[in-house]
Amino acid sequence: MQKILLFIFMVLPLFSYSQEKNAVELFFKNAEKFRQAKEYYRAIVEYEQAIAIADTTAKVHYWKGVCNLLVKDTAKAINDWDRTLVIDKKYMPAYSAISKVYETRNDYTNYKRNIDFWLSVEQDPVKQINLCFETATYFFKEKRYNDAHVYTKAGMGLSSSNVEMLFLDAQISNNIKKHREAIATIDLILVQLPQNSPLNQLAKYNYEKGIAYYGLEEYEKAMPILEKANLGPYKSRVTKLKPDYFFAVASAFEDIYAFDQAKSLLNRAMKIDKTYIKANILMADIIVKEEHHHKGIHLFELGLEGYKGRDKTFLKAYNEFIDILLSSKKYETALAYSDYCLANFKGARDIMFYKVVALHKLGRREEAIAIGLDLLSDSNITPKEYVKCSLLMSYVYGVEDMQKCKQSLLDCRKGPYYPVGTYVLEYFDRISSDLRNDM
Repeated sequence: MQKILLFIFMVLPLFSYSQEKNAVELFFKNAEKFRQAKEYYRAIVEYEQAIAIADTTAKVHYWKGVCNLLVKDTAKAINDWDRTLVIDKKYMPAYSAISKVYETRNDYTNYKRNIDFWLSVEQDPVKQINLCFETATYFFKEKRYNDAHVYTKAGMGLSSSNVEMLFLDAQISNNIKKHREAIATIDLILVQLPQNSPLNQLAKYNYEKGIAYYGLEEYEKAMPILEKANLGPYKSRVTKLKPDYFFAVASAFEDIYAFDQAKSLLNRAMKIDKTYIKANILMADIIVKEEHHHKGIHLFELGLEGYKGRDKTFLKAYNEFIDILLSSKKYETALAYSDYCLANFKGARDIMFYKVVALHKLGRREEAIAIGLDLLSDSNITPKEYVKCSLLMSYVYGVEDMQKCKQSLLDCRKGPYYPVGTYVLEYFDRISSDLRNDM
Protein backbone atom coordinates (compact mmCIF):
# COMPACT_ATOMS: atom_id res chain seq x y z
CA MET A 1 0.00 0.00 0.00
CA GLN A 2 2.78 2.38 0.92
CA LYS A 3 4.44 1.71 -2.45
CA ILE A 4 1.21 2.50 -4.29
CA LEU A 5 0.81 5.81 -2.43
CA LEU A 6 4.43 6.71 -3.10
CA PHE A 7 3.92 6.01 -6.80
CA ILE A 8 0.79 8.19 -6.88
CA PHE A 9 2.61 11.11 -5.20
CA MET A 10 5.43 10.85 -7.73
CA VAL A 11 3.25 10.53 -10.83
CA LEU A 12 0.54 13.09 -10.03
CA PRO A 13 2.81 16.19 -10.25
CA LEU A 14 4.17 14.97 -13.58
CA PHE A 15 0.65 14.34 -14.84
CA SER A 16 -0.46 17.73 -13.56
CA TYR A 17 2.53 19.45 -15.24
CA SER A 18 1.78 17.64 -18.48
CA GLN A 19 -1.85 18.76 -18.39
CA GLU A 20 -0.76 22.31 -17.55
CA LYS A 21 1.72 22.38 -20.42
CA ASN A 22 -0.86 21.07 -22.85
CA ALA A 23 -3.38 23.72 -21.76
CA VAL A 24 -0.79 26.50 -22.19
CA GLU A 25 0.01 25.22 -25.68
CA LEU A 26 -3.67 25.02 -26.54
CA PHE A 27 -4.32 28.65 -25.60
CA PHE A 28 -1.08 29.70 -27.30
CA LYS A 29 -2.13 28.03 -30.56
CA ASN A 30 -5.53 29.70 -30.38
CA ALA A 31 -3.85 33.05 -29.79
CA GLU A 32 -1.55 32.50 -32.77
CA LYS A 33 -4.56 31.87 -35.04
CA PHE A 34 -6.13 35.13 -33.93
CA ARG A 35 -2.82 36.99 -34.32
CA GLN A 36 -2.33 35.69 -37.85
CA ALA A 37 -5.91 36.73 -38.64
CA LYS A 38 -5.00 40.22 -37.32
CA GLU A 39 -7.55 39.92 -34.50
CA TYR A 40 -5.04 41.22 -31.99
CA TYR A 41 -7.32 41.91 -29.03
CA ARG A 42 -8.74 38.38 -29.17
CA ALA A 43 -5.21 37.02 -29.44
CA ILE A 44 -4.18 38.97 -26.32
CA VAL A 45 -7.06 37.37 -24.35
CA GLU A 46 -5.87 33.89 -25.37
CA TYR A 47 -2.26 34.69 -24.43
CA GLU A 48 -3.48 35.91 -21.03
CA GLN A 49 -5.39 32.64 -20.53
CA ALA A 50 -2.17 30.74 -21.20
CA ILE A 51 -0.27 32.94 -18.74
CA ALA A 52 -2.97 32.46 -16.09
CA ILE A 53 -2.40 28.70 -16.24
CA ALA A 54 1.40 28.92 -16.07
CA ASP A 55 3.55 32.03 -16.30
CA THR A 56 6.66 30.15 -17.38
CA THR A 57 6.70 30.30 -21.19
CA ALA A 58 8.77 33.10 -22.76
CA LYS A 59 7.22 32.89 -26.21
CA VAL A 60 3.72 33.58 -24.85
CA HIS A 61 4.80 36.89 -23.34
CA TYR A 62 6.81 37.76 -26.44
CA TRP A 63 3.93 37.34 -28.88
CA LYS A 64 1.51 39.00 -26.49
CA GLY A 65 3.92 41.95 -26.54
CA VAL A 66 3.87 41.95 -30.34
CA CYS A 67 0.06 42.13 -30.31
CA ASN A 68 0.09 44.93 -27.73
CA LEU A 69 2.49 46.85 -29.96
CA LEU A 70 0.19 46.33 -32.95
CA VAL A 71 -2.74 47.80 -30.99
CA LYS A 72 -0.45 50.72 -30.10
CA ASP A 73 -0.04 49.93 -26.40
CA THR A 74 3.75 50.15 -26.28
CA ALA A 75 3.91 50.34 -22.48
CA LYS A 76 2.27 46.92 -22.17
CA ALA A 77 4.40 45.60 -25.01
CA ILE A 78 7.58 46.62 -23.19
CA ASN A 79 6.31 44.97 -19.99
CA ASP A 80 5.56 41.77 -21.89
CA TRP A 81 9.04 41.67 -23.41
CA ASP A 82 10.68 42.48 -20.08
CA ARG A 83 8.80 39.52 -18.61
CA THR A 84 9.94 37.39 -21.56
CA LEU A 85 13.55 38.08 -20.64
CA VAL A 86 12.96 37.39 -16.94
CA ILE A 87 11.74 33.93 -17.94
CA ASP A 88 14.43 33.40 -20.57
CA LYS A 89 17.22 35.96 -20.83
CA LYS A 90 18.39 34.32 -24.08
CA TYR A 91 15.12 34.92 -25.92
CA MET A 92 16.84 37.16 -28.48
CA PRO A 93 13.80 38.48 -30.42
CA ALA A 94 12.69 40.33 -27.28
CA TYR A 95 15.87 42.40 -27.20
CA SER A 96 15.38 43.39 -30.82
CA ALA A 97 11.72 44.33 -30.24
CA ILE A 98 12.53 46.43 -27.18
CA SER A 99 15.29 48.23 -29.09
CA LYS A 100 12.92 49.16 -31.90
CA VAL A 101 10.46 50.74 -29.48
CA TYR A 102 13.13 52.77 -27.67
CA GLU A 103 14.66 53.74 -31.01
CA THR A 104 11.28 55.06 -32.22
CA ARG A 105 10.85 57.02 -29.01
CA ASN A 106 14.42 58.36 -29.08
CA ASP A 107 14.72 57.00 -25.54
CA TYR A 108 18.50 56.78 -25.70
CA THR A 109 19.07 55.75 -22.07
CA ASN A 110 16.78 52.72 -22.15
CA TYR A 111 17.88 51.86 -25.67
CA LYS A 112 21.49 51.74 -24.54
CA ARG A 113 20.63 49.73 -21.39
CA ASN A 114 18.79 47.14 -23.48
CA ILE A 115 21.68 46.85 -25.96
CA ASP A 116 24.17 46.35 -23.12
CA PHE A 117 22.06 43.50 -21.67
CA TRP A 118 21.75 42.02 -25.15
CA LEU A 119 25.52 42.12 -25.71
CA SER A 120 26.14 40.47 -22.33
CA VAL A 121 23.90 37.55 -23.29
CA GLU A 122 24.85 37.12 -26.96
CA GLN A 123 27.49 34.42 -27.32
CA ASP A 124 28.09 34.49 -31.08
CA PRO A 125 31.07 36.83 -31.77
CA VAL A 126 29.83 37.67 -35.29
CA LYS A 127 26.42 38.67 -33.96
CA GLN A 128 28.09 40.70 -31.21
CA ILE A 129 30.13 42.61 -33.81
CA ASN A 130 27.03 43.22 -35.95
CA LEU A 131 25.10 44.45 -32.93
CA CYS A 132 27.91 46.84 -32.00
CA PHE A 133 28.02 48.16 -35.56
CA GLU A 134 24.23 48.60 -35.82
CA THR A 135 24.09 50.36 -32.46
CA ALA A 136 26.98 52.67 -33.30
CA THR A 137 25.38 53.45 -36.66
CA TYR A 138 22.10 54.36 -34.97
CA PHE A 139 23.81 56.72 -32.51
CA PHE A 140 25.94 58.17 -35.33
CA LYS A 141 22.84 59.02 -37.37
CA GLU A 142 21.34 60.61 -34.27
CA LYS A 143 24.54 62.68 -33.91
CA ARG A 144 25.20 61.17 -30.49
CA TYR A 145 28.82 60.64 -31.33
CA ASN A 146 30.14 59.85 -27.87
CA ASP A 147 27.56 57.08 -27.46
CA ALA A 148 28.40 55.78 -30.93
CA HIS A 149 32.10 55.74 -30.06
CA VAL A 150 31.47 53.37 -27.14
CA TYR A 151 30.10 50.72 -29.50
CA THR A 152 32.68 51.08 -32.28
CA LYS A 153 35.37 50.62 -29.64
CA ALA A 154 33.55 47.55 -28.31
CA GLY A 155 33.28 46.19 -31.86
CA MET A 156 36.95 46.88 -32.56
CA GLY A 157 37.78 44.99 -29.37
CA LEU A 158 36.00 41.97 -30.85
CA SER A 159 37.57 42.39 -34.30
CA SER A 160 40.44 44.79 -34.91
CA SER A 161 40.31 44.32 -38.68
CA ASN A 162 36.62 44.89 -39.43
CA VAL A 163 36.82 47.60 -42.11
CA GLU A 164 33.23 48.85 -41.72
CA MET A 165 33.67 49.21 -37.97
CA LEU A 166 37.03 50.95 -38.36
CA PHE A 167 35.67 53.41 -40.92
CA LEU A 168 32.65 54.28 -38.76
CA ASP A 169 34.97 54.77 -35.79
CA ALA A 170 37.13 57.17 -37.84
CA GLN A 171 34.06 59.18 -38.86
CA ILE A 172 32.97 59.41 -35.25
CA SER A 173 36.47 60.43 -34.13
CA ASN A 174 36.45 63.29 -36.62
CA ASN A 175 33.05 64.44 -35.40
CA ILE A 176 34.25 64.59 -31.79
CA LYS A 177 37.49 66.29 -32.90
CA LYS A 178 39.73 63.33 -32.10
CA HIS A 179 41.46 63.80 -35.43
CA ARG A 180 44.74 62.02 -34.61
CA GLU A 181 42.71 58.98 -33.61
CA ALA A 182 40.79 59.15 -36.89
CA ILE A 183 44.04 59.23 -38.89
CA ALA A 184 45.42 56.20 -37.04
CA THR A 185 42.18 54.27 -37.60
CA ILE A 186 42.08 55.04 -41.32
CA ASP A 187 45.69 53.86 -41.59
CA LEU A 188 44.57 50.52 -40.08
CA ILE A 189 42.16 50.22 -43.01
CA LEU A 190 44.62 51.30 -45.69
CA VAL A 191 47.23 48.72 -44.74
CA GLN A 192 44.63 46.00 -45.37
CA LEU A 193 43.87 47.18 -48.91
CA PRO A 194 45.94 46.37 -52.01
CA GLN A 195 48.38 49.13 -52.94
CA ASN A 196 46.97 49.27 -56.46
CA SER A 197 43.37 49.76 -55.30
CA PRO A 198 41.44 52.13 -57.62
CA LEU A 199 41.10 55.70 -56.33
CA ASN A 200 37.30 55.50 -56.41
CA GLN A 201 37.48 52.63 -53.90
CA LEU A 202 39.86 54.59 -51.69
CA ALA A 203 38.00 57.90 -51.96
CA LYS A 204 35.99 57.67 -48.75
CA TYR A 205 39.07 56.69 -46.73
CA ASN A 206 41.18 59.46 -48.25
CA TYR A 207 38.37 61.93 -47.62
CA GLU A 208 38.08 61.01 -43.95
CA LYS A 209 41.84 61.10 -43.45
CA GLY A 210 42.07 64.44 -45.27
CA ILE A 211 39.25 65.82 -43.12
CA ALA A 212 41.19 64.80 -40.01
CA TYR A 213 44.29 66.74 -41.11
CA TYR A 214 41.99 69.62 -42.16
CA GLY A 215 40.47 69.66 -38.67
CA LEU A 216 43.99 69.83 -37.23
CA GLU A 217 44.66 72.78 -39.58
CA GLU A 218 47.54 70.84 -41.15
CA TYR A 219 46.48 71.97 -44.60
CA GLU A 220 49.72 71.05 -46.36
CA LYS A 221 48.98 67.41 -45.52
CA ALA A 222 45.21 67.67 -45.84
CA MET A 223 44.82 69.14 -49.33
CA PRO A 224 46.87 66.54 -51.30
CA ILE A 225 44.99 63.71 -49.57
CA LEU A 226 41.64 65.39 -50.19
CA GLU A 227 42.57 65.80 -53.84
CA LYS A 228 42.78 62.00 -54.09
CA ALA A 229 39.15 61.89 -52.87
CA ASN A 230 38.04 64.58 -55.32
CA LEU A 231 35.77 62.33 -57.40
CA GLY A 232 32.28 60.82 -57.38
CA PRO A 233 30.11 61.70 -54.36
CA TYR A 234 33.07 63.33 -52.58
CA LYS A 235 33.78 65.89 -55.31
CA SER A 236 31.27 68.47 -54.05
CA ARG A 237 32.48 68.00 -50.46
CA VAL A 238 36.12 68.54 -51.39
CA THR A 239 35.19 71.62 -53.44
CA LYS A 240 33.73 73.25 -50.32
CA LEU A 241 37.07 72.89 -48.53
CA LYS A 242 39.18 74.67 -51.14
CA PRO A 243 40.28 78.34 -51.09
CA ASP A 244 38.49 78.93 -54.42
CA TYR A 245 35.16 78.09 -52.80
CA PHE A 246 35.66 80.47 -49.88
CA PHE A 247 36.84 83.18 -52.27
CA ALA A 248 33.76 82.78 -54.49
CA VAL A 249 31.42 83.04 -51.51
CA ALA A 250 33.34 85.99 -50.05
CA SER A 251 33.19 87.84 -53.39
CA ALA A 252 29.39 87.52 -53.44
CA PHE A 253 29.17 88.68 -49.82
CA GLU A 254 31.21 91.73 -50.75
CA ASP A 255 28.64 92.51 -53.45
CA ILE A 256 25.86 92.78 -50.85
CA TYR A 257 28.04 94.63 -48.29
CA ALA A 258 28.24 91.66 -45.92
CA PHE A 259 31.87 92.53 -45.23
CA ASP A 260 32.27 90.68 -41.93
CA GLN A 261 31.18 87.38 -43.50
CA ALA A 262 33.40 88.04 -46.51
CA LYS A 263 36.49 88.75 -44.39
CA SER A 264 35.90 85.64 -42.28
CA LEU A 265 35.86 83.44 -45.39
CA LEU A 266 38.87 85.16 -46.91
CA ASN A 267 40.80 84.55 -43.72
CA ARG A 268 39.96 80.84 -44.07
CA ALA A 269 41.14 80.83 -47.68
CA MET A 270 44.44 82.50 -46.74
CA LYS A 271 44.91 80.09 -43.84
CA ILE A 272 44.52 77.07 -46.12
CA ASP A 273 46.86 78.48 -48.76
CA LYS A 274 49.16 81.33 -47.78
CA THR A 275 50.01 81.91 -51.45
CA TYR A 276 46.37 82.37 -52.51
CA ILE A 277 46.85 85.94 -53.69
CA LYS A 278 43.25 86.52 -54.84
CA ALA A 279 42.08 86.37 -51.23
CA ASN A 280 44.70 88.92 -50.17
CA ILE A 281 43.64 91.31 -52.92
CA LEU A 282 39.94 91.09 -52.11
CA MET A 283 40.63 91.46 -48.39
CA ALA A 284 42.65 94.60 -49.09
CA ASP A 285 39.84 95.93 -51.29
CA ILE A 286 37.28 95.42 -48.52
CA ILE A 287 39.49 97.06 -45.90
CA VAL A 288 39.99 100.07 -48.17
CA LYS A 289 36.24 100.28 -48.76
CA GLU A 290 35.52 100.22 -45.05
CA GLU A 291 37.71 103.25 -44.38
CA HIS A 292 35.83 106.51 -43.90
CA HIS A 293 36.78 108.56 -46.95
CA HIS A 294 35.94 111.93 -45.40
CA LYS A 295 37.48 114.06 -48.13
CA GLY A 296 35.87 112.06 -50.90
CA ILE A 297 32.48 112.13 -49.19
CA HIS A 298 32.73 115.92 -48.82
CA LEU A 299 33.58 116.37 -52.52
CA PHE A 300 30.66 114.20 -53.63
CA GLU A 301 28.29 116.14 -51.38
CA LEU A 302 29.45 119.45 -52.87
CA GLY A 303 29.04 118.21 -56.43
CA LEU A 304 25.61 116.64 -55.93
CA GLU A 305 24.06 119.31 -53.70
CA GLY A 306 20.68 120.40 -55.09
CA TYR A 307 21.18 118.59 -58.40
CA LYS A 308 18.11 118.03 -60.60
CA GLY A 309 18.34 116.52 -64.07
CA ARG A 310 19.22 113.34 -65.95
CA ASP A 311 22.88 113.76 -66.85
CA LYS A 312 24.41 110.25 -66.71
CA THR A 313 27.63 111.68 -65.30
CA PHE A 314 25.68 112.57 -62.19
CA LEU A 315 24.14 109.05 -62.10
CA LYS A 316 27.67 107.62 -62.11
CA ALA A 317 28.61 110.02 -59.31
CA TYR A 318 25.61 108.95 -57.24
CA ASN A 319 26.53 105.32 -57.88
CA GLU A 320 30.11 105.70 -56.64
CA PHE A 321 29.10 107.96 -53.75
CA ILE A 322 26.38 105.68 -52.36
CA ASP A 323 28.75 102.71 -52.68
CA ILE A 324 31.26 104.58 -50.48
CA LEU A 325 28.54 105.49 -47.97
CA LEU A 326 27.36 101.87 -47.65
CA SER A 327 30.94 100.63 -47.35
CA SER A 328 31.53 103.19 -44.59
CA LYS A 329 28.33 102.03 -42.80
CA LYS A 330 26.68 105.44 -43.26
CA TYR A 331 23.33 103.82 -44.00
CA GLU A 332 21.02 106.76 -43.24
CA THR A 333 23.02 109.04 -45.54
CA ALA A 334 23.17 106.30 -48.22
CA LEU A 335 19.38 105.96 -48.05
CA ALA A 336 18.86 109.71 -48.36
CA TYR A 337 21.11 109.99 -51.43
CA SER A 338 19.45 106.93 -52.97
CA ASP A 339 16.14 108.77 -52.74
CA TYR A 340 17.67 111.98 -54.17
CA CYS A 341 19.06 110.00 -57.10
CA LEU A 342 15.85 108.04 -57.78
CA ALA A 343 13.93 111.32 -57.86
CA ASN A 344 16.05 112.26 -60.92
CA PHE A 345 16.75 108.79 -62.35
CA LYS A 346 13.56 106.79 -61.77
CA GLY A 347 14.05 103.02 -61.88
CA ALA A 348 17.89 103.16 -61.82
CA ARG A 349 18.52 99.54 -60.84
CA ASP A 350 21.93 99.98 -59.20
CA ILE A 351 20.52 102.72 -56.99
CA MET A 352 17.44 100.65 -56.11
CA PHE A 353 19.79 97.85 -55.07
CA TYR A 354 21.71 100.26 -52.83
CA LYS A 355 18.43 101.39 -51.32
CA VAL A 356 17.47 97.82 -50.45
CA VAL A 357 20.89 97.36 -48.79
CA ALA A 358 20.48 100.56 -46.75
CA LEU A 359 16.93 99.68 -45.64
CA HIS A 360 18.04 96.17 -44.70
CA LYS A 361 21.00 97.45 -42.68
CA LEU A 362 18.67 99.89 -40.90
CA GLY A 363 16.24 97.09 -40.02
CA ARG A 364 13.42 98.49 -42.17
CA ARG A 365 12.47 95.05 -43.45
CA GLU A 366 9.07 95.64 -45.06
CA GLU A 367 10.32 98.64 -47.03
CA ALA A 368 13.37 96.66 -48.16
CA ILE A 369 11.14 93.83 -49.36
CA ALA A 370 8.89 96.21 -51.31
CA ILE A 371 11.82 97.88 -53.15
CA GLY A 372 13.53 94.53 -53.70
CA LEU A 373 10.40 93.05 -55.31
CA ASP A 374 10.09 96.12 -57.56
CA LEU A 375 13.67 95.63 -58.65
CA LEU A 376 13.26 91.90 -59.32
CA SER A 377 10.12 92.52 -61.39
CA ASP A 378 11.87 95.01 -63.70
CA SER A 379 11.63 93.56 -67.21
CA ASN A 380 15.08 94.96 -68.07
CA ILE A 381 16.94 93.40 -65.14
CA THR A 382 20.03 91.47 -66.23
CA PRO A 383 20.71 87.87 -65.10
CA LYS A 384 23.64 89.05 -62.97
CA GLU A 385 21.54 91.77 -61.32
CA TYR A 386 18.78 89.25 -60.68
CA VAL A 387 20.96 86.70 -58.87
CA LYS A 388 22.74 89.44 -56.91
CA CYS A 389 19.42 90.91 -55.75
CA SER A 390 18.06 87.43 -54.97
CA LEU A 391 21.02 86.81 -52.64
CA LEU A 392 20.37 90.12 -50.90
CA MET A 393 16.65 89.32 -50.57
CA SER A 394 17.43 86.04 -48.84
CA TYR A 395 18.94 88.06 -46.00
CA VAL A 396 16.10 90.58 -46.06
CA TYR A 397 13.53 87.78 -45.66
CA GLY A 398 15.75 85.97 -43.16
CA VAL A 399 14.39 83.60 -40.51
CA GLU A 400 11.15 85.59 -40.32
CA ASP A 401 10.10 84.11 -43.67
CA MET A 402 12.24 81.04 -44.18
CA GLN A 403 10.28 79.81 -47.19
CA LYS A 404 10.87 82.99 -49.21
CA CYS A 405 14.42 83.20 -47.90
CA LYS A 406 15.24 79.73 -49.27
CA GLN A 407 13.45 80.40 -52.54
CA SER A 408 15.58 83.52 -53.02
CA LEU A 409 18.68 81.43 -52.46
CA LEU A 410 17.54 78.86 -55.00
CA ASP A 411 16.97 81.73 -57.46
CA CYS A 412 20.49 83.06 -56.93
CA ARG A 413 22.30 79.73 -57.44
CA LYS A 414 23.44 80.49 -60.97
CA GLY A 415 26.86 81.09 -62.51
CA PRO A 416 29.40 82.64 -60.11
CA TYR A 417 26.72 82.94 -57.43
CA TYR A 418 26.14 79.18 -57.22
CA PRO A 419 28.68 78.68 -54.38
CA VAL A 420 27.28 81.47 -52.22
CA GLY A 421 23.69 80.33 -52.83
CA THR A 422 24.64 76.83 -51.68
CA TYR A 423 26.66 78.13 -48.72
CA VAL A 424 23.89 80.40 -47.39
CA LEU A 425 21.19 77.80 -48.07
CA GLU A 426 23.08 75.32 -45.88
CA TYR A 427 23.47 78.05 -43.23
CA PHE A 428 19.72 78.74 -43.13
CA ASP A 429 18.99 74.99 -43.15
CA ARG A 430 21.07 74.69 -39.97
CA ILE A 431 19.18 77.59 -38.42
CA SER A 432 15.84 75.99 -39.36
CA SER A 433 16.96 72.72 -37.78
CA ASP A 434 18.07 74.49 -34.59
CA LEU A 435 14.75 76.34 -34.37
CA ARG A 436 12.80 73.08 -34.75
CA ASN A 437 14.91 71.41 -32.05
CA ASP A 438 14.27 74.32 -29.66
CA MET A 439 10.50 74.08 -30.09
